[in-house]
Amino acid sequence: LSHKGNWITVNIPRNTIFIGIGDHLEILTNGKYKSHIHQVILDNNEVKRISMATLHGPSLDTFVAPAPGFIHDSHPPTYRGMTYKESLELNGFDEIDVQSSLIQLQMPLSL
Repeated sequence: LSHKGNWITVNIPRNTIFIGIGDHLEILTNGKYKSHIHQVILDNNEVKRISMATLHGPSLDTFVAPAPGFIHDSHPPTYRGMTYKESLELNGFDEIDVQSSLIQLQMPLSL
């Protein structure tokens, strides 16, 4: 996983299903639950690995933004909202191993 700009090793047991929560849950929770960029490095050519990316989300015209329960005076909105379709289009232009599109959605900090 990528953590604070560095790759860290996560030892996942055999026959395990790894599920990434995705950017939309991070937006919905205003950053409380983090989406993580990951890569897989196999050190044994005999290990079989299957990857399957699936998207599950609301209808394309649904507005996705931080939920009111995660916004407080001490924790204002971290991300701007947009339709689910706009967020999928935004993700389509990212380099898969560089960064998430979340950085493009972050609100400027107000001091």
